[in-house]
Amino acid sequence: MDPSWSETGDRYLLKLFRDYLFHQVREDGSPWIDMAHIVQCLNKLDAGSPEKVQLMSRDEQNILVVSYGDLKQCLDTSFTELLHPAPLPHLSNQLPPSGPLPS
Repeated sequence: MDPSWSETGDRYLLKLFRDYLFHQVREDGSPWIDMAHIVQCLNKLDAGSPEKVQLMSRDEQNILVVSYGDLKQCLDTSFTELLHPAPLPHLSNQLPPSGPLPS
């Protein structure tokens, strides 16, 4: 899989949303898993709620404000792209010719 796949556009928002869901920390910096937070956010995502959420980049230099409805659209688009990937033209040149195998 292409490592740059998750670094652009819709997929970047989904990456930040994943961090928002699963990478919570306490004030002292220790990891914290809040199942109520996770379930509540996933329900809002599933419903496409117009409620806004703040997503912070990993370097904490940028904050993006998006609705759960926008995130749902990003998820649907990315999932569709995974189901129907575009052909890779550079690989078609490396495939062996079709037809009978040489004896």
